[in-house]
Amino acid sequence: MVTLAVNGARLALALLPVVLLSCSETELRVIYEEPTFYEQPDALAPTLWTDSFQQRTVEASDILFVVDSSCSMQDEQDELAANFESFIQTFVNSSTIDYHVGVVQGALNAGDTDNWGVLEQLPDGSRWIEQSTGSTAQDKIDAFNEIANVGTDGPASCEMGLQAARSALTYQSYPGRPNEGFYREDALLSLIILSDEPDHGQDSGDPIFGGGACGGVHPDEFIPWFLYDLKGQHNQDLLVFTGIVGDRPGGCGTSENGADEGTGYWEVLDGVEGNFLSICDDDWSDFLTQLGLESAGLKRSFHLKRSPSVTSLRVTIDGLEAENDSWSYNPITNAIDFPIEHMPAELAIIEVSYFLIEDQGSTVPTE
Repeated sequence: MVTLAVNGARLALALLPVVLLSCSETELRVIYEEPTFYEQPDALAPTLWTDSFQQRTVEASDILFVVDSSCSMQDEQDELAANFESFIQTFVNSSTIDYHVGVVQGALNAGDTDNWGVLEQLPDGSRWIEQSTGSTAQDKIDAFNEIANVGTDGPASCEMGLQAARSALTYQSYPGRPNEGFYREDALLSLIILSDEPDHGQDSGDPIFGGGACGGVHPDEFIPWFLYDLKGQHNQDLLVFTGIVGDRPGGCGTSENGADEGTGYWEVLDGVEGNFLSICDDDWSDFLTQLGLESAGLKRSFHLKRSPSVTSLRVTIDGLEAENDSWSYNPITNAIDFPIEHMPAELAIIEVSYFLIEDQGSTVPTE
């Protein structure tokens, strides 16, 4: 046995007998093996994790515009048509996206369920715009102007865009129904509602215009249907909801040319984390450009793979750190969310670095 002093401690090392055969096969040597010592930190450092994403368009996209056709909506319909070029440019410039663009009226007759949510018809009899519509971008813009100008003679007492959307995407899309083939389960769905009134789907009756209950879907019923039933439990990434409606609170504009608060639509915007544009805004072009990008599949939300220590989150886009006011962390969905005006461009690389929450309390060892 051999005794050594290491860092003030005394260690006993065993002598390891090893037999080495020499030419005479009679020599015997003893070899001493000194152990290797490794320094250990006082505490393990927290784990720095990085999630990487790339912005990409989808293979297929269905876009449904629900346009209020009541008597006060002509200016807003004209604004939508004038800015449709901003929306559609992403699709026109892509040869790979299989898209459908359709329009339904948002002002409905109470009880006339057979005509709720029927897609407007183009002069050639088709009910939506797609890659094969015409031969130029202008052909598609002209076709949209045809179907987006739904008129202003819809029933004033039953403006219910939520019900119009639900009817269009459910029973009106069944085999043999007018919208058959428009809605595809595996395609991204962008639903855009345009109205200067609240959603009246659950009104008990209008005291001014008369008439009974409209009989439409309530926001509390619409939200789970949209999020979980339409595409399935785990396909929220295939859904985009946008409201071009009156501001909250109190609406917007003047009494002669304004909009009421979009009650009903605002509940859905909150419930599904949708996009909002004030219907009173003077310029819709930038918003519709960004909405077109999102409708093509570019994402605003990027779901993290692990649970982050929120204060450690750092976001970069193509290697440049993103401004703190250009993104937010959503603890409910565990995702980094970008507002539509800061949505990363196509093919951009988004990296999110963070310390893991399970390492809370760990410290970096001091030198």
